[in-house]
Amino acid sequence: MSNIEHQQPSILIVDDTPENIDVLKGVLKDLYIVRPAPSGPVALKIANSAQPPNLILLDIMMPEMDGFEVMRRLQLSPQTQGIPVIFITALADLDNEIRGLEAGAVDYITKPFNPLAVRRRVATHLALSEARYTLERRNKDLMDERRLVEDIIIRMRTSRFFDDRYLRYLITPVERTNGDILLAKFTPDGRQWVLVGDFTGHGLSAAVAAPLISQVFYGHAAADGNIEAAIAAINGVMYEQLPTEIFMAGVVIEVSADRSLCRLWNGAMPEVVVLDARRMQKKLFSSGLAPFGILPKLDVLDGAEVIDIAPGDSLYVFSDGATEVSNAAGELFGIERVQRFLAEETPATDPFAELVRRLAEFHASAAFSDDVTAVELHLRP
Repeated sequence: MSNIEHQQPSILIVDDTPENIDVLKGVLKDLYIVRPAPSGPVALKIANSAQPPNLILLDIMMPEMDGFEVMRRLQLSPQTQGIPVIFITALADLDNEIRGLEAGAVDYITKPFNPLAVRRRVATHLALSEARYTLERRNKDLMDERRLVEDIIIRMRTSRFFDDRYLRYLITPVERTNGDILLAKFTPDGRQWVLVGDFTGHGLSAAVAAPLISQVFYGHAAADGNIEAAIAAINGVMYEQLPTEIFMAGVVIEVSADRSLCRLWNGAMPEVVVLDARRMQKKLFSSGLAPFGILPKLDVLDGAEVIDIAPGDSLYVFSDGATEVSNAAGELFGIERVQRFLAEETPATDPFAELVRRLAEFHASAAFSDDVTAVELHLRP
């Protein structure tokens, strides 16, 4: 509430009997600013004013508008629904007490009341309200800071070096920032490099490493470098500079300048599928390396798979967010369903949108628990 930081909180007492207001005012006036309201409409007007009360003591039995109706209207308004309300009433039965609490009141005091008990309950609920307000403010500040960090990471991830020739792809993050990454660039001598990565987890913590990996990848590609050295450098910088709980499953691909040969390294990603021009499976490459960033060195030289490329060949990489989507029975979508999908005559314009639709249908929800990434690379159109 806007006046929660005032030195002396204000209490609104709502009762159609002046004597009751006078009694409560006598109990509270030494500690708080006390504002009387003889009816429900007057109380609502004060509550919706520029200076709403910090707490409301509300009688139930009033003409024109009873306390339950006042409570209902307070709850409907965003400006007043956060004001704590304590019912003070002669209705001492349990049903009315339950009704009052279910309506949104924070407490229920029956008449005749004990003045000390009223003071203590008012103080308790004011303290709780202030604590909630402080927590909401801190959460808002944290969310603002998070959005700022996300904006910085998104800008750092968006590289002018990314070259999408021969590629089609879809990345569906669980959060605004995501733990999947796609990098692609041609070296000066015409080789095509592609990296598809899946960091541990998702969201902000998983996304922070992406700019670091991008810098290493694009730097080596621009220097006409050796891809084995680039892979070793990516693994090394992750191992040395990132916390142990952050590592990356990844596939790295190099297509020769004449597009006759492809080499790939699969580090703990789902199987990489190669289809021929008839959409028949030509190759299936399982993981041969450990994830990036776990070991100080990777066996890069022995971990490469080699593909002789024919016209019409295409290569497909998926993160485990696609293959490990589960249904209500706990069954995984799996690489086999992905392969069957690829073999179909899917729409040429947007096959991955169709894949996501099928994943959502299988999962019975479009809200996935992990980032979903699908990449198609035309090895030789």
